[in-house]
Amino acid sequence: MSADSLTDTVRRDDPDRYLAALFAPEPVRARLWALYVFNAEIARIPSSVTEPVIGEMRLAWARDAVSDLFAEPPRVRRHPVYEALAALRGQRGGPALDDLVALIEARNADLGEGAFPDAAERERYVDRSSGLVMQLAAAICAPDWQPGEEGQAALIAAARLWGYSAMLRDFARLCAAGRPPVAEAELTASGASLEALRRGLEPEKALLARTGLVDAARGAAAALDTSRKSLPAEIFPAIGYVMLARPVLKAAKRQSDPYAPLPDSALIMRQLRLLGASLSGRV
Repeated sequence: MSADSLTDTVRRDDPDRYLAALFAPEPVRARLWALYVFNAEIARIPSSVTEPVIGEMRLAWARDAVSDLFAEPPRVRRHPVYEALAALRGQRGGPALDDLVALIEARNADLGEGAFPDAAERERYVDRSSGLVMQLAAAICAPDWQPGEEGQAALIAAARLWGYSAMLRDFARLCAAGRPPVAEAELTASGASLEALRRGLEPEKALLARTGLVDAARGAAAALDTSRKSLPAEIFPAIGYVMLARPVLKAAKRQSDPYAPLPDSALIMRQLRLLGASLSGRV
């Protein structure tokens, strides 16, 4: 994948991470975009198939393609995403094979239907997807950084804030796909049904079912506020986009209809928020 194609793909498929990565030096920026384009590629698989078995086959193909990259000698498949990903192999701070396979495996959860068994499983899903992407991006930006207990806690909180906010932003789509981002107990307590959520009905009950998700996002934001000073400015390009989750959470708390689109800040406003945060390197 050419540099221009890589840039265009990340800008289209992952615009907020793209904006934050612009603050990285050019070589680091290209590595971040290679990671992000791979993440976007596997994340879209579940929504692009009509049968889970087809999704499983495509994820298996992705696992094989990643394994080929780490073979001796490496075998790079003729696919633009994996050609870009191949450039990360052997780079300081680059992802290991097990990391990339873990990202792929996390997407198996998106092939099923129904609510999360419990809130803890929802949290584990976020940690295995958004959380791992952020961890790998931070390592690309600062290969020598040893986060320690507080730094690790801050990264986890930042990724959870982003992941939960993404679920709030995509609530209607996830419900329509039969994968509402709520726990079974939250669904039961609200009185809503999976079918009602799928059809976008009973917004009052859906709003109640979503309360636990909002609370989880608020908790992650509070945890980040108490630990973010432990995050070095060097990794801002890998985490800065978390700033853009806070307006989403604020808007979600004011919503009366959880199926309605959340306001999307104009590009210039998102750029200004990131620019202001970049001056301190803090999220």
